[in-house]
Amino acid sequence: MGIIDTGLHREHWLRLRAGRAFVMGQQGVRSQALEDDHLGHGSVVTRILLEQAPAAELVVAQVFGRRAATTAAQLTAALQWLLEQRVALINCSLGLHADRPALRDACDQAARRGVILCASSPAMGQPVYPASYPGVVAVTGDARCQPGQWSWLQGEMAEFGAAVGKGSEGGASMACARFSGLLASFWSTRPDSGAEQVLEHFRQQASRIGPQRREPLCERNE
Repeated sequence: MGIIDTGLHREHWLRLRAGRAFVMGQQGVRSQALEDDHLGHGSVVTRILLEQAPAAELVVAQVFGRRAATTAAQLTAALQWLLEQRVALINCSLGLHADRPALRDACDQAARRGVILCASSPAMGQPVYPASYPGVVAVTGDARCQPGQWSWLQGEMAEFGAAVGKGSEGGASMACARFSGLLASFWSTRPDSGAEQVLEHFRQQASRIGPQRREPLCERNE
């Protein structure tokens, strides 16, 4: 399983099959040895993934340093490297507001290779990338889902939803990690299945189908 994020705590490094950091330099993006996770986000994502898929081997592409900022160029380089590592599934619990052709092309390449790329997306608002690219599985939080459940939202912003979580384990990014973990766990039991077969199973076995809707407020009779 590939992970594009802030890295991971060293307690999980024993689970690493490979890892690289992608940083911006004067000559563009350069690849270097994996660093510590200074922000902690990727470590939480990794822990959630491993809770769902404890046997998963990790291939980590670090695109953040000490600041909570990254670029489409770093994401593109990370994605291309993960494809070279021949991962079957990639979790990208982040999104950028800018649409960049190179990132779009890398996502399209992943889809053509039969790699499932799950990316987090807000439930509403402006589109983010890579979640909004064709062939990318957009995931958000769904308050209707309990742990181990998922929804087939069929929405414009996200195709699937998963349990929202609380605190540092809440939000769309962690819901995406939960969904990716469920995918990885299921796919490991059916290694001969293709990406579309796996996704079709999750569409058909979803606990909820259709978007979340606000319940109407009850009117009080004075």
